[in-house]
Amino acid sequence: MSDFTADQAAVVRVERAEEGRWDLTIVSDSGVAMGHGIHLFDRSQDDGVDELAAAAEFVRGYGFRFEGDAVQQDGPDAFWAPLIRS
Repeated sequence: MSDFTADQAAVVRVERAEEGRWDLTIVSDSGVAMGHGIHLFDRSQDDGVDELAAAAEFVRGYGFRFEGDAVQQDGPDAFWAPLIRS
């Protein structure tokens, strides 16, 4: 885990950075990026679910999870979800 406390983690943000790439960021309750990952994929596999599965795997590595029904769209190519400690 990075050098932050688990209690500071608030949300995971999933944002399309470019064609074939989603940026995954754990954001603290004060808005500071605390962990960052990248999900690369083949454009033919962009099914709208793949990036959320990648985000779930990413946050699991930090000891968190999120509920699928809690995911909020934030623009055409961005999503966020509140984190729950695993």
